[in-house]
Amino acid sequence: MVAFTADVDDRVRRAADVWGLTVGEALAGGSRSAVFAASDEAGRDLVLKLPPARDDGRSPAALEAAALSTWSSTRAAVTLVDATADALLLVRARPGRSWPWQPTTSLQGVVSVASDLLTRLWAQPPGEHRFPTLADVYPEDERVAREDAAVEQRGRREPRRGVPGLRRLPAAAVLAGRLIATCEVQRLLHGDFITKNLVSDEGSPAGWVALDPLPRTGDPAAEVGAFAAYHPVELILPTAGALARRLDVDPDRSLRWAAVWTVHQAAQAWRDDQRQLDDLVTSATLDDLLAV
Repeated sequence: MVAFTADVDDRVRRAADVWGLTVGEALAGGSRSAVFAASDEAGRDLVLKLPPARDDGRSPAALEAAALSTWSSTRAAVTLVDATADALLLVRARPGRSWPWQPTTSLQGVVSVASDLLTRLWAQPPGEHRFPTLADVYPEDERVAREDAAVEQRGRREPRRGVPGLRRLPAAAVLAGRLIATCEVQRLLHGDFITKNLVSDEGSPAGWVALDPLPRTGDPAAEVGAFAAYHPVELILPTAGALARRLDVDPDRSLRWAAVWTVHQAAQAWRDDQRQLDDLVTSATLDDLLAV
């Protein structure tokens, strides 16, 4: 969860004034955004989200609002009520249970929910909003991986933590560039479609909705690979293959994207299964998938 500052307090007050909100407790799960329970004058059960400010002048709130508006008819993403340049007002998903990182259901159960949501999200064209492309944001994804590694190394006093992944980031970037250049099908992607961003919602046909998008346009196989890479090590490649087949997305491209994002996961160095992840990214299997 983000640390709360005077700036966040000011933004909460401004949002409360704009929308007539009663703002409640901070909600868990926001690693980069400040997220609060809220209700309006009509008593609706809402969430106030304050994305982090950017130095480049871009508005993450506007970008997320554009994506959520695009997906409003799908019932596969959280519902946007309104947005300003620096805040989002969302309908709170209920019961709002988070998907566990270690799956408690079968692989097919995980794949069934993910494929249902992604099918609905990908069916919507991006419309008139100019979303960044995967090529635009990939360098930033790599930068975040390196920054996260530095934080974990300092915080854990383990200067070698994440090194196997860091060493393979250049190879992952080369493969990502090749996959981007050869992509024939573009979709509006969620951009952070992983299990921690799925919450149970009784109003969704799938029983779940996706939240916290980092929207971009690009290769749907990249979304499949990212979803898989967030899983426990032994499930990463099986998940990528099974989800690709369920969605009729190229399995080879999906596995190669899973390799790219697994390198990023290993470099970020935060996971409890870090040792097993390091073993995977240094394996012959990953070497073969990363080969261009």
